[in-house]
Amino acid sequence: MSRIHEALKRAEEQRPPSWKPAEPTPLRFGGERLAPGVLQPSLQQEMPTARRCLGLEELRRRCLKPGWKLNADYDVFSTKQSSALCAEEFRTLRSRLYRLREKSPIRTLLVTSTLPGEGKTFVALNLALAIARQPERRALVIDADLRASRLHVRLGAPSAPGLSDYLNGRADEYSIIQADPKVELFLVPAGRPVHNPSELLGNGLLRDFLHGMSPIFDWVIVDAPPVLALADAGIVAEFCDGVIVVVRAGQTSHDLVKTTLQEFRGINLLGVVLNGANLEANYSSYSGYAGVGMDKK
Repeated sequence: MSRIHEALKRAEEQRPPSWKPAEPTPLRFGGERLAPGVLQPSLQQEMPTARRCLGLEELRRRCLKPGWKLNADYDVFSTKQSSALCAEEFRTLRSRLYRLREKSPIRTLLVTSTLPGEGKTFVALNLALAIARQPERRALVIDADLRASRLHVRLGAPSAPGLSDYLNGRADEYSIIQADPKVELFLVPAGRPVHNPSELLGNGLLRDFLHGMSPIFDWVIVDAPPVLALADAGIVAEFCDGVIVVVRAGQTSHDLVKTTLQEFRGINLLGVVLNGANLEANYSSYSGYAGVGMDKK
């Protein structure tokens, strides 16, 4: 014990006079300590793209505005009378998410499913629309399904440049974000096809991107690939505040759903969305999502 004490004493004496313990640092974007929404001028030219701290007005000015042609069959808030009940279900889901936020800081939300064809893209898109239709609310929806992207098709938007191009270092934040001038909805499409989706999603740039986007938007919704047989959703879930699993009524077995939920042990699993339920029969219990043009992805 005396030897340990002497070693510690010598180490203390050898420290420079100006040394002091490091102070806790606030949330960082790419590792640089910055005031919220402010980029230090001396770092602006030196900082790599992934470390840039974005501001809302600059983002609005520089992002793409291609003029989407949203497919009304996938928009439950369209004028189709048959979508009215389904639209109300998404408003309910939106309200429940805001209530969950009162208990824990949730801003980035991953939406996935057990298998393809359960409606995860449909849920991600219409949840984003439900949020963006509120006054002074902004939603960013990100297509992280780099293997079978669908969001740009539903929105009638360009597929590239997008997330894969950013993760490859071939595009910056501003060039991959698209905006709708009519509502406060923003999109990051999947981008150009790649042969290594899992490696790109886990290279750290997506984590930094989500951390940089979350202060700007009320919600950031990530449409991830199905869980079974792919590692992608589990990788992206580590960077998100919460996870929603979409299950298609009458299609997915209980055992497969149970296996999927076990994949998110230790992660903030918020709940399961039952997609394709008979709303007219179950509306009073708010049991699921159904309607014209249900997504098959």
